[in-house]
Amino acid sequence: MSSRQAQVSTSLRYTVLKTIPLKQHVYVFDISLNQKGDVGISVVKNGQSLPFRFYSPYGLYIALQDETLICATKDSVLKGGAIFWPVLRTYNNPLILAAGCSPVLGYTPQGITVCKSGDILVCLWNNEIGDRSLGKVISIIEDFQISTDKNRPLYICPTYIAENGNGDICVSDVRAVVVTDAGGMLRFRYHGNSSASNFDPYGICCDSKCNIIVADMKNDTIHMVDKDGTFLYHVTYNGIKMPRAICIDQSDNVYVGEWDTDVIKVISR
Repeated sequence: MSSRQAQVSTSLRYTVLKTIPLKQHVYVFDISLNQKGDVGISVVKNGQSLPFRFYSPYGLYIALQDETLICATKDSVLKGGAIFWPVLRTYNNPLILAAGCSPVLGYTPQGITVCKSGDILVCLWNNEIGDRSLGKVISIIEDFQISTDKNRPLYICPTYIAENGNGDICVSDVRAVVVTDAGGMLRFRYHGNSSASNFDPYGICCDSKCNIIVADMKNDTIHMVDKDGTFLYHVTYNGIKMPRAICIDQSDNVYVGEWDTDVIKVISR
């Protein structure tokens, strides 16, 4: 068996430590944790409320910052009652964002994350398809954007996003995970660990060793990749099916929201 074949077949079964009941079947769209371990959840609209303090029923990308649920909507980024786009309002002190960040240019916000610095990063997509599809990552607080490397577009349709412990920005894109350094310079693209072009990344998070963990929903698996883009192994667990949204706690326990489920699963090595 070649080393590449061995790499493709490598997997590690995690233990399901616990499940968090949702009391009904829902399509989990995104999940997030704050430093206290509170869980925020976003699902595609359903008929009943879920037993969560931080909850969105509208299929929005979310992030938790302290006691606040931040949602990326078509017209704005909502942090509690404050509108962060196109105007950032903090204690009645308005800060106009750069014109390139305005939704009037046709960009829709997607994945969202809170950095260690307190900044908020949001993925944007231009709502085009095929060769015209483009995306970028913007900073809400520090006012910068990541869109190109050496004058070439970095993203096609960026969805989920996470900041790694080394400062890298990790983004799920079309058929790839795109990783840049904090300044926006491309470090690598991870296209999966198989020659078959079926890698389809969704939720993404990073552990305490700066490994990148990405949900491969359509292939019923989760990829573990090191900080330099080397595939380590596939994460599996009992009953794994269409993992879409993931986040991680300070003990490296991974919270998994599957597409069409009635529980959040917490897994660990």
